[in-house]
Amino acid sequence: MDNQQNVNSNTNQPNVPSLHALTCPKCQGGDLQILGAKGAKGASVGMFMALGAIGNMIADASNKNDFSLRPLQYKCKACKNKFESLPLVAKPEELLAQPCTINFHRLSRFVGMAVSQHVWLNGVKVGVVDNGKDLTFQTITKHNTVFVTDQYGVAFKGEPYKFEAQEGGVVDIKFKGKFL
Repeated sequence: MDNQQNVNSNTNQPNVPSLHALTCPKCQGGDLQILGAKGAKGASVGMFMALGAIGNMIADASNKNDFSLRPLQYKCKACKNKFESLPLVAKPEELLAQPCTINFHRLSRFVGMAVSQHVWLNGVKVGVVDNGKDLTFQTITKHNTVFVTDQYGVAFKGEPYKFEAQEGGVVDIKFKGKFL
């Protein structure tokens, strides 16, 4: 899915996703935990119980190229409210004139080595990365959030990687079950 090509015909501004201003609908808190795609936790448990590790590899192979935009689930750290939302649209002042390149490095690990991990930027899946491999993508938003899910869409525990992109800049991210 090429978000940079999606143009809103009414304003002639790019319709670029952003999580920067996303807040809890209950308390308007901005400190959110990303849980992952809707229904992902149940699918993960069900497939593993039914088929074990082989089921995980089957699920992984079946959605490697699934780049659909879908609502994600969040949990507010302040009030514990769980909710789901699509990414917001970046405001014009948040857009960069030149894209910033992101080099995502998945460091090699024995645990989970046979399963790909799905990399998300600002609420949109941008790619799949295998054990010990790299993924390169770009952003045109100033404030960015990168997180990783398993093949079902369950977000890895820990904080997402947040950074402020610079025009024409390069950001290197290392991931080994958590961001390093």
